[in-house]
Amino acid sequence: MKKISRAEYESWKEGAKVLEEDRYGEKVLHLPDGTFIKLFRRKRWLSKTTLRPPAKRFADNAAELQRLGIRCPAVIGLYQMENPYRTIVHYLPLEGATLRQLLNSEPSLEQIELFAQLAEFITTLHDLGIYFRSLHLGNIVQTPDNALGLIDISDMRCLGKPLSNRMRARNYRHLLRYEEDWALVDPFISRQFGASRR
Repeated sequence: MKKISRAEYESWKEGAKVLEEDRYGEKVLHLPDGTFIKLFRRKRWLSKTTLRPPAKRFADNAAELQRLGIRCPAVIGLYQMENPYRTIVHYLPLEGATLRQLLNSEPSLEQIELFAQLAEFITTLHDLGIYFRSLHLGNIVQTPDNALGLIDISDMRCLGKPLSNRMRARNYRHLLRYEEDWALVDPFISRQFGASRR
């Protein structure tokens, strides 16, 4: 992980568009060359992230997903800034639209085929031993060639063996937490996934 100064970072982000930020500062930037950087802060000084920072987890997960044939962002570089402390991943985004974007832009689209593809994709992930704790429709991308892939991949475990039924069920519960997503989905499809409507 290459160390960079605050001045280097400020120069680097010149002309970039801030896509996500919080009270601690920028979290995701879209650079003028079309690439992205994602910044991770250390929430506690004494934690497991000290030994394996989230930026490194993102890069490791990207490498493992690519090895397994799952579409995901391509990592360009890893950096560490001291003031304020941030680990940074620079990456080429996965081209396409998230399932959330597709549902919001075209709520009347034919959903049965899309969600059949989603169910098959999630089964493939679980069979490959991928436990994606950030599983939701905003982190699954449909690429221009109609494949599905994953983004925002730092919060993931690749176990090297198929997930147990208990872990599969828990992962589906993550997917179903976002009621605003499922409000756009045909009720018949929602029932097949176990999503409840209030």
